[in-house]
Amino acid sequence: MSQPNAHTMLARQSPDEMAQQRFVLAVKRHVMGKLRPDIGTVYELEAEPKWRAEHGQSPKDRFEAEAALNATSHYRFTKALDRAAQEMMWQTIGETVYRERPRLEALSQILTTGPDRLGSLTLNPDFRIDPVYRDCHIHLQPEGYCPPDNGKSVTAGAFYESGGRLYSMGRGIGKEDSKAGAVIAWLETLRPGWKPKRILDMGCSAGGASTVYAKAFPEAEIHAIDLGESMLRYAHARAEALKVPVHFRQASATETGYATGSFDLVVSHNILHEMSGDARRGMAVESLRLLTPDGLCIHQDVDLLLHDREVWEQAERAYDDDYNNEPFWIEYTTCDFTSELKDSGFVSVEEAKIPKTAGPGYWHAWIAHNGETQG
Repeated sequence: MSQPNAHTMLARQSPDEMAQQRFVLAVKRHVMGKLRPDIGTVYELEAEPKWRAEHGQSPKDRFEAEAALNATSHYRFTKALDRAAQEMMWQTIGETVYRERPRLEALSQILTTGPDRLGSLTLNPDFRIDPVYRDCHIHLQPEGYCPPDNGKSVTAGAFYESGGRLYSMGRGIGKEDSKAGAVIAWLETLRPGWKPKRILDMGCSAGGASTVYAKAFPEAEIHAIDLGESMLRYAHARAEALKVPVHFRQASATETGYATGSFDLVVSHNILHEMSGDARRGMAVESLRLLTPDGLCIHQDVDLLLHDREVWEQAERAYDDDYNNEPFWIEYTTCDFTSELKDSGFVSVEEAKIPKTAGPGYWHAWIAHNGETQG
């Protein structure tokens, strides 16, 4: 498997590890390409008729639809294989990351302390991380997003980037897909030729989107925030390896610490489904506070909202809440973020489906501004 945007901070697989990852990828593609697409047919032909015969009516909500589907061997097998493939993915990624850890930690020090460094990293020793991010290993990632820190760890970011690449390919998105690239292309249709001067990437994780903005807007000052030290330390080293300037800071999207009106563009990528409702609403308020008068914010996430979906689809799409350590999944898929953004003070809010840059499908995005300049 070739690696797009290769850089020296990527964990390097051995031939055996590469073979294991190819096997995991084949299993994931089978689940996503063959098994999960048939769930609707199984519900229509088997699960719903059986439930109706036993209860005198069709399943009335996603919980009853889940129970009806669980009575079918196809659904049980699909869920079991999906979970097993996720565990296998992290096992083989872990073999690579832990073997590479000494090299990555040493290289991180070289890249981020040398005289040629372009960006910066600001950690806050008094920063208090919500225990859920310490205790819950979201989507089963080993050690989680915010593991206890030893002052040099980069494993959270290494896991996130390597696992994310394999996970995306297993879902048919394509290894060349870029969520930031999709938003940047969409932004060009909204404001052709616009060149924001300062950009903030909220919930930057391993910095994959942050560096895309830095390359797309070379004259802009790029800032990025996240919660965990290990994740941010990796993101900083990764940006330096790619030779792009990004300024990383340990901060919450609800209280960033930046001055009011200090950013032209505020973005986030796939963090809405990993935030509580209170945090999501707090991020909306903070996004508005940070924007310049003609600023714009774009919050993007997976296109899996449950509104207007059939009950079997709601049940199937709730999988990650129950079996993939996504504690805020249902809060996201059932939220009304448009109303939350308007309640925070945004005058104009638009929802859009943004085409992926590789593979089929769309990302869901909310585009909001304060009304002084039309977006």
